[in-house]
Amino acid sequence: MNTGEAQLSARLFSLEPKIRYVAVNQNGKIVEMQQSLAHPSYNPAETDRIEELVVNPVMLELAARRGNLVMDGIRYVIIRYGTQYQLLMPYQNGHISIGVELQDDPIEIARKIAMALHLRQ
Repeated sequence: MNTGEAQLSARLFSLEPKIRYVAVNQNGKIVEMQQSLAHPSYNPAETDRIEELVVNPVMLELAARRGNLVMDGIRYVIIRYGTQYQLLMPYQNGHISIGVELQDDPIEIARKIAMALHLRQ
């Protein structure tokens, strides 16, 4: 695991305390998957692992294919589950996945993350 990647969740948790979960997938492998100590998980860790390896990369790929046609690419995808929002953002050679409470604003959190990580806005 890359030391720089290992510190990404701590950096994002300190940037925005409303973030409940951070995962980083690079080159098809989970390099980091952390739950915030301030927010308990709503589901088993194994379902998060499958989501990060299968579901989220496919979702981002589908949205990116559409966005790359004539819409200047993709910045992020927001999924509204029953218990939380999941924010997916392309990141380096994969993606980052951010869990956000329903009462919080995932678009504002996406802006903060994009600025902090120097991602396209």
